[in-house]
Amino acid sequence: MSRSPSPHPSPQRLAALLVISTAIAGLQPAHAGTATPAPVTVHLRAQPLAESLEELARISGRDILFASSEIGNRRAPAVDGTLSVEDAATRLLQGSGLHAVPQHDGGFLIEGPAGTAPHPNQSARAAQKDTEEVTVIRRAERLAPSTVPLTITEPTSVIQKRFITNNIIPLASVDDIIKFQPSIWSQNPNGPGMGKAETISLRGFQDGQYNMTFDGIPFGDASDLHHTTSSLFISHFLDQVQVDRGPGTASTSGNATFGGTIGFESRAPAKQFGVTPYGTYGSFNTRAGGVEIDSGKTRFGSMVLDVQHEETDGYLTGSAERRSNLLFKDVIDLGEHTTLTLLTTYDKEWQYTTQGATLAEYAKYGNNYGLCFDRALQCYYGYNPSTYQSDFSYVNLKTRLAPWLTFENKLYTNGFVHDYTESTDASQNDASANGVTFYSTAGKKLATYKTDIPGKYARASFRDYGDTMRFRASTPVGDVLMGVWADVQDDRRYTYAVDLSQGAIPVPGKNGSAYSYDISDLNTTVQPYLEFDWHPMKGMTVKPGIKYSYFHRDYDAAINKSTKVPLNDQQTFTSWQPSIAINQIILPGWSAYGQIARGFLAPPMSVFQTQNVGSVRPETTLNYQVGTVLQKKRWTVSADAYYIDFSNYIASAQINVPGIGTQSTSVNSGGAVYKGLEIEGQYAIGAGFSLYGNYSVNDAQYKHTQVRVAATPNVLASFGLLYDNGKGPYFSLIGKFVGNHWGLDSTTDSDGHTVFANQYRIGSTATADLALGWHFHHLAGFMSDLTPSLKIANLFDSHAISDFAGNQSAASAGYPDGAPLYWRLSGRSVFFNLSMTLP
Repeated sequence: MSRSPSPHPSPQRLAALLVISTAIAGLQPAHAGTATPAPVTVHLRAQPLAESLEELARISGRDILFASSEIGNRRAPAVDGTLSVEDAATRLLQGSGLHAVPQHDGGFLIEGPAGTAPHPNQSARAAQKDTEEVTVIRRAERLAPSTVPLTITEPTSVIQKRFITNNIIPLASVDDIIKFQPSIWSQNPNGPGMGKAETISLRGFQDGQYNMTFDGIPFGDASDLHHTTSSLFISHFLDQVQVDRGPGTASTSGNATFGGTIGFESRAPAKQFGVTPYGTYGSFNTRAGGVEIDSGKTRFGSMVLDVQHEETDGYLTGSAERRSNLLFKDVIDLGEHTTLTLLTTYDKEWQYTTQGATLAEYAKYGNNYGLCFDRALQCYYGYNPSTYQSDFSYVNLKTRLAPWLTFENKLYTNGFVHDYTESTDASQNDASANGVTFYSTAGKKLATYKTDIPGKYARASFRDYGDTMRFRASTPVGDVLMGVWADVQDDRRYTYAVDLSQGAIPVPGKNGSAYSYDISDLNTTVQPYLEFDWHPMKGMTVKPGIKYSYFHRDYDAAINKSTKVPLNDQQTFTSWQPSIAINQIILPGWSAYGQIARGFLAPPMSVFQTQNVGSVRPETTLNYQVGTVLQKKRWTVSADAYYIDFSNYIASAQINVPGIGTQSTSVNSGGAVYKGLEIEGQYAIGAGFSLYGNYSVNDAQYKHTQVRVAATPNVLASFGLLYDNGKGPYFSLIGKFVGNHWGLDSTTDSDGHTVFANQYRIGSTATADLALGWHFHHLAGFMSDLTPSLKIANLFDSHAISDFAGNQSAASAGYPDGAPLYWRLSGRSVFFNLSMTLP
């Protein structure tokens, strides 16, 4: 949202302008004068000024307009470092008599002294035509679900701020932001971006098998590195999201680089003071409101405070939710080359948690069945409340130690707490499954209450303390990157049986204790790395590197899960991760890239929750990827192919221990092969209209079998029509197709070994989302922006089965392992949003 008018060149000044940004998609979003854009790293040698400006535009993805006659034969000095695009342009123009004027769409116009117009006698009509031809695709890309930078070394999609603002409701969780990306499948049965996503799959890798970062800092649950999306960052807190479909280079930090990285970037403070209230009202009795306060540039830095509260009944019956969120960020310039950033976020959510439903329940109670309202049954919503709390804070210092050396250090902490009570099976609506039996501390049966509701209380909490440190040294042939990520995670989790009919009092079991498990563990990660960004020739970047991953888990269970006996153990997992990647600019606007890299996944906590703690190796991948990016005035297209060899699959097994007998343990058992093709493109029709689409063919099978990895749709596609002419109105109609997949890929044979087998086939689904709105600027002199908008999700109201949710805990007729549970698509929803910025 624009908070101040930007300089607008006259039609005469636009005459014969050239756009030298042949790299159409950028690494950073273009901000319309609202916030300080994220900096870019440049390595420009002394050369003709026109060539330097062209390279800067290609790297940054920003329009830079100039007249050839105005530039003439001027030369530009060498510029190295990480700095804003405006600062980089200013350095290139130093001593030339020219200067860069910011434009309303985020680009720059190069002007002569005192704003003299290049080619003053060119007609206004020709100037407008030239400008439209060269800016139409850039404008369209900022609205698209994602863009692809020319400089990537692995398949990458960048979701820019403009798309998030125009198409995602402010209260939405991160799953709603990323769902249109290539090879990504996410589904949230309680409504778009509400509650927690039950599935997020990236090329078939499930949550916990890929990295998530916030402002470059990795994070994830202590047990298996998964993420509860409803306890993360709402869309209004974010400037952009970058999805890297690969393990990255050596400088990519994280314990789950195995399947890729989804990186979230926090919003930047606005350049000027402003107060922005915003709100949402819509389907499922959803109400949300918030306010963003930007300080502008002050002696204490540039600050933004954003607070929001949301309440909804949810799409599923009995699945209400309340959530409050806060973000504070302050960017302080301590010197010409030194910046200190302070950030903190806080999220608290309360909700009733569903577990899916059987086909019989859907047929009887409706497609939106979640929980029931009968206190005599386990499915009663009041028996299944959950509370989530999370926070994320860091202090980031960036400075230039020498003209050739930069340093960045982020000291951070983040925490997560999940408190919940639930019935033994929240999907169960049969009273015969009830019953609670109490035992004495000596294990003697005391009494059984057949109509009481069995359940449990559980608490899981962890806190991370960590640091990321990075040095970048510039040399004549490239940059040397050296750094380390260090993290300590203190985890505590326990659960005990309760009788929900008697005020959730503890229920001792046969071992005399009500506890099912009581676990403390301490996880330590250290990842040093060394990487070389080598530029052996013009337009080529080669990135060889090496990273060492050290992961140590100290496990202390007073009562271990599964075995119910104490365990104090520790294991250390290590892995060398070499990588090499290359990007070559073949022609202006056309690049090709390739990558070979090893991914790493730290073993989950479950390797300790067996009778015999074996010694397993970390799961790893060897990734091979090639791709190309082509960008022209009105269209862009990118394509890639990948082959991923997944090794050291961790499975449960039964082994014979001499003198003890058969015991359960964890072993490395084979692996899988992931392979596929991905294509993404956009065409700018003109007059603000554009077409966008992506198509992915994903195949993931366990080695030496025909068994497909569960939750891996064979085809994913997104397609849409978008409109935004930059003058106010906008809309988008975007569809998502999800191919068929399987609910399960393994079972246990009669000998207790894990064997691969597909069960519960889920058919394909198709949905469409419609968003439309209008940006009104500078109203009545006291309001710089007013934006009403409408978001309609699942426009055609599909209620198809979308995923497998597990099995009921109790056996039933025809289902000795429990009836299968499923999720459905949430029905059509309509949300009205309104935001305004004062002054």
